[in-house]
Amino acid sequence: MKKLHFHSFDAFRFFAFLKVFLLHAPLVIAASKPSWMLWMNEHIRYGGGIGVSFFFVLSGFLITYILTFDKKKFGNISPKRFFIRRAFRIWPLFYAMVLIALLIPPDFAAHIGFHMNGGGYEPSPIYSLTFTENIHMIIQDNVPKTTPLSVFWSLCIEEHFYILWMIFFFFLKRKWIPTFLIFSILFAIGFRIAEPYIYNNEIVTWHGLFSNLDYFAVSGLLGFYVAENYQKVADFVNKIPLVYRWAYVIGVVLMLYFLAAIFEHGIWILDVFRYTITAIIFTGLLLVFIPQDSKIRFSEKNVFTKLGKISYGLYVYHIIWVHVVYKFYRDYDIEVDNIRNYLLFLIITFSSTVVTSYLSYKFFEMPILKWRDKLFKAKN
Repeated sequence: MKKLHFHSFDAFRFFAFLKVFLLHAPLVIAASKPSWMLWMNEHIRYGGGIGVSFFFVLSGFLITYILTFDKKKFGNISPKRFFIRRAFRIWPLFYAMVLIALLIPPDFAAHIGFHMNGGGYEPSPIYSLTFTENIHMIIQDNVPKTTPLSVFWSLCIEEHFYILWMIFFFFLKRKWIPTFLIFSILFAIGFRIAEPYIYNNEIVTWHGLFSNLDYFAVSGLLGFYVAENYQKVADFVNKIPLVYRWAYVIGVVLMLYFLAAIFEHGIWILDVFRYTITAIIFTGLLLVFIPQDSKIRFSEKNVFTKLGKISYGLYVYHIIWVHVVYKFYRDYDIEVDNIRNYLLFLIITFSSTVVTSYLSYKFFEMPILKWRDKLFKAKN
């Protein structure tokens, strides 16, 4: 019995990042409001946060799959092994960027574009160094002043998710895991209903783990059953006619394209259940790509798969490049209100992000991961 690697999910990580990247790339709507700008805002940039939702769904599936697999194979999980492996992947880049944000002189940070354009609060080492920046954002009802801390709220939620799952999976019997996951979905819905009365925030809302729990739990149900009986799940998917599977994939793409029309209605109940609905839709997308021999898949050599392998760096570094390049634009009065300047901005920031992420992965992150693997191999 060997753990599976789902190559297509690496490509999904890249697409999740791309959605976030397009949201953060500034586009100033000109007075004339040309049609291409309206199209870009309404169909491409809108709802960029759903990229983070997709990251959460992917994490929910993969971590639940890994923990269930270990519980099935070894009888239980090793919290120490699980946590250390996650720490070696997340902590080095996280803390490198946090230290830069905390130690960079304020005047220099403002000069090169490391400060948020809309302001924000002064970072606090207590929160930034303890994976509680998201809690600080909720308390302040604002974002941290220095990039890239403004996007680290999602990394904090991921870390909290690892800890919560590790604890429950250690103590729960395998047969009770689906019950725990279903309860987590219901709890997340209830918490989102209650949260406005708890925090009374206007800017930063639903930035905690409990508000996002159903993203992890819905896809976690799929991860559990794949770990329990992969072949049964794969056979179920393969029995679905290929045309229906393609139709579902296209339907998800269309949902992303018409996201504003579907969800932007100011209806309270729709806002509350949007997370659960999105989680179910994205989990359905993962299901389509589960079979290793599926005709709908991204191969290991696919460019999106390769970019997905460095998606952690892409997510962390992109916001730095966006702010630095935008600061240059503002200093030289270059407006992003026409298609030439906007496309140039996208090309510069995207290519710079990819290059930085690749170098970071090859010369910083990967050596640490290799050392981790040697360390565990030596202990085993």
